[in-house]
Amino acid sequence: MPTSVHAPRRALLAFLALVLSLFGVAALSVSTAQPAHALCATPPLMGDWHNIDPGTRSVRQVTVGFHCGDQVLCDTDGNCTGGESYFTLRGYGACTPTACDWGSRRAQDMGDGWLRATYTYSWATKYLWVKTYGYYGSTYLRIYTWTDFTAADGRADYATDEWALK
Repeated sequence: MPTSVHAPRRALLAFLALVLSLFGVAALSVSTAQPAHALCATPPLMGDWHNIDPGTRSVRQVTVGFHCGDQVLCDTDGNCTGGESYFTLRGYGACTPTACDWGSRRAQDMGDGWLRATYTYSWATKYLWVKTYGYYGSTYLRIYTWTDFTAADGRADYATDEWALK
C-alpha cells in the first residue's frame, strides 16, 4: 500500500524535474547567447581620403562617414526613428596655410556608385561628387566638384576632377 500512495507523488516529482530541466536548458541557452551584431557592414568607401596632388587648388581631403540605420526605436505611441542608413561627406578645400573645412553634409546617392553633397554659400553653391575606382590593386576616390557662382558674384562656374587615396 505505501508504494501505491507514493507512485503519483513520484510521477509528479519526475514530471517537475523534467519541466525544470527543460527550463534550465532554456535559461542556460539564453544566458550563453551570442551578443547582437549590427546589420550594416563598414563600407570600404568610409574614411579619410587625401588628394594625390599635393599642389591641388581644389579639394585637399574628403572624409566619408556612414550612419548605420540597423536599429529602429519606437515609442509607446508608435512613433519610430532610425532604420535609415546614409553616407556623409566632409570636404576640405585648398586654403593656406591649412585646409578649409567645408563641414559635414548628408550625401545623396546619385546612382552608379556616385555620392553627392551640396554646400551652399552666399557667393556660390558647391557640389561635391565622390566615387571609388580600383586601379592596379589600389582603391582611389574620384572627387568631382562643380562650383556654381551666384549671378551677383560674377565669376564663371567651373569643375574640377581629382583623385584621392586613403
